[in-house]
Amino acid sequence: MAERQERDLPSLEDEIFAVAHNVEVEQGAGAQAGPDWAQAAAERGRAFLGRDVRSLVAGFGIFLLVDAVMMYGPLMTSSRPSLLPQFITLIMLAFGLGGLLVWKVGGRWRTFGHGMMLAWVFLTLVSVGFLTGVTVPL
Repeated sequence: MAERQERDLPSLEDEIFAVAHNVEVEQGAGAQAGPDWAQAAAERGRAFLGRDVRSLVAGFGIFLLVDAVMMYGPLMTSSRPSLLPQFITLIMLAFGLGGLLVWKVGGRWRTFGHGMMLAWVFLTLVSVGFLTGVTVPL
């Protein structure tokens, strides 16, 4: 009887090869070429959105903060003084420092400089030049 029970039970070798026989096999290498390309493009997109957009937004925000501090005093007074010093300082900050970061420094600072320049253009267009000192005082 002991022999009959041993014969009915599968051996360790049978179990190993039975599992190996039931494993699914991947299709050919040609099927992976499309997803690898798409996956690489998606990873580049995530890296851009994660790193570069944050840097761009940081440059935009820093310029907004500097502009708010510099233009608060002249715009809150009843007699409007000349905005020429603020205009020169803001344009040199945006395009001087921003351009230096873009062309000479590079790396993540490149998008930071783009953000500063975009902030100057945005504020000039939205405020019709009042927030960047482009217009003449009224």
